[in-house]
Amino acid sequence: SKIPWIQEGYKNWKWRNEYDINYIEMGDTSKPAIVLIHGFGASSYHWRYNIPVLARDYHVFAFCKLGFGLSSKPVLEEYSADVWRDQTLDFLKEVVKKPATLAGNSIGGLTSLYTAATEEAKPYVQGVVLLNSAGKFRDSTSQGEEQETDESTNSFVDFIVSKFQRFVIDISFVVTKQPARISQVLRQVYPINPENVDSELVESIRYPSLDENASEVFYKVITKNNKGLYVEDL
Repeated sequence: SKIPWIQEGYKNWKWRNEYDINYIEMGDTSKPAIVLIHGFGASSYHWRYNIPVLARDYHVFAFCKLGFGLSSKPVLEEYSADVWRDQTLDFLKEVVKKPATLAGNSIGGLTSLYTAATEEAKPYVQGVVLLNSAGKFRDSTSQGEEQETDESTNSFVDFIVSKFQRFVIDISFVVTKQPARISQVLRQVYPINPENVDSELVESIRYPSLDENASEVFYKVITKNNKGLYVEDL
């Protein structure tokens, strides 16, 4: 069985009295809690097959990260790993309200690990499960190397690069949100069970992309790329 796609959303949590966070909850409240955290471009709905199965033995939660899925998409100054770490921690405190295991896929894995490594989260996190997790590792060959560069030249080059990068990312977003392209990418991501790429899954990605701020959030997430955060430090 799977959870049906509901365009209007599932449950809503008002984060920081400002942002609407969509989330799914299922299972016996007396059982251990598990929080599922999705990856880039996805949503809580991507756990549609996992949630009913896990709910047999767990009190299951899955939320849409800020900027993704059916959650609010504010144009923040930057979308860093800190944003989703703080969101996860507050979700544990205000919604789950008991110790939980965090299970994250892709950048959701990084969010899970980053949250668990935070001192404030220790009473709320019992364990972490990483599924094809994303994250940056230090390049040991580049440590300690410094180059003297002309600051004015760098500023000009950075300006040109940023403008070109913005153009490429904007075009990429327009192409990527087309249903046919979404389906094509998903079939590459899920090559073992391509039949799971149905109209509901495609729509769960297409519909959020219609938000007026979606392209700007996409740009900010792509360009931020969690600079300065390394897995070794967590």
